[in-house]
Amino acid sequence: MDLSIEHGTLNRALRLVARVIPTKPTLPILQMVLMEAGPGYLRLSATDGELGVVTILAADVTTPGRTAIPARLLSDYVAQLPTGQVQLTLDPDHRRVRASSARIVANLAVLDPQDYPVLPARDEAKALDLDAARFREAIDRVAFAAARDEHRPALAGVLFEFNAEGLTLVATDGFRLARARLSDAVGDARSLIVPARAVAEFSRVLEAAETARILPTVDGRGVYLIAKDTALFTPLIAGPFPDIGRVIPREWSTRVTVEKVEFRQAVRAASLFGAGDARPVVLDVAAGRLGLQARGDETGDFQSELSATMEGEPQAVAVNTRLLAEILDASRGSLLELTWTTPQSPVVVREAGHPEGIDLWMVMPLYDAALNRRQTEAA
Repeated sequence: MDLSIEHGTLNRALRLVARVIPTKPTLPILQMVLMEAGPGYLRLSATDGELGVVTILAADVTTPGRTAIPARLLSDYVAQLPTGQVQLTLDPDHRRVRASSARIVANLAVLDPQDYPVLPARDEAKALDLDAARFREAIDRVAFAAARDEHRPALAGVLFEFNAEGLTLVATDGFRLARARLSDAVGDARSLIVPARAVAEFSRVLEAAETARILPTVDGRGVYLIAKDTALFTPLIAGPFPDIGRVIPREWSTRVTVEKVEFRQAVRAASLFGAGDARPVVLDVAAGRLGLQARGDETGDFQSELSATMEGEPQAVAVNTRLLAEILDASRGSLLELTWTTPQSPVVVREAGHPEGIDLWMVMPLYDAALNRRQTEAA
């Protein structure tokens, strides 16, 4: 293998593939990046045994070949090289790759590429093409709500539900929920639970892409997420995924419409007060206003009053400030609608006027004895 490649191109690609390299690999080969050079291209592959990434770069290849080279060492080394061309030459007899640029030269140890894991075959007949910008927006609106542990494996993933109405993405950790739909991504009816880590990594890949593609594996146990010249592979999570249609309220007693930026600032401020991990904030709605209150014995108290439009009954509900703030971070609209039925029911958040009515977030309420007493007295 002998090739020359532009420094910036190689540097960016190595940073991308190094993200999936495990810090404590179970096998030495998993510390490596697989390099395969052919006419006009260099293919880099990396995997941690589950998540895998493959990216193809333009290169001036004199001699085709392949080898496995330490991923993080090569990435860190290339990052220190000057701009210009990087020359990579394999010496198979001594199991070294000579990596040079200008007057800087290093010889890096390599392993036999025959031992590198092979990623599953793709089922090209079931490919679905999407607009990359819209797909990335849907991911960013949803993926944060997935569970951050694996005690309930399905909740650590994002549901990709395909049908005649489009592709619907759903994530929930049991305390909050997010749902978004791409109505123009119509495919055969099927459901995939994709690990949230893989979905988040793919969001980064989509930044510079115009189109994206979803491709299941032939065996049906994995999926490829593809953008431009980069493909991310991940095994799927076995279901079942919760039936979210049963937990999203269909009716409401109170609806409040509020300006998003001011509301987000107030919720962030409220999160500095209170006690425990939840740091509750009470949302108290009356005609023309939305009040926020938070307090803690060791932190003090907070209150804010925002202009808002109310429909239905004036009432209050307590929610977790961190969960609510993350929902507000994911929203894009300038006006938000919040609806709930009682202080014990979920709070549903929608962007006012959003064309996709199915797009929403939901956060479960926190128990507040004072609010329950107030509700009982009012009844």
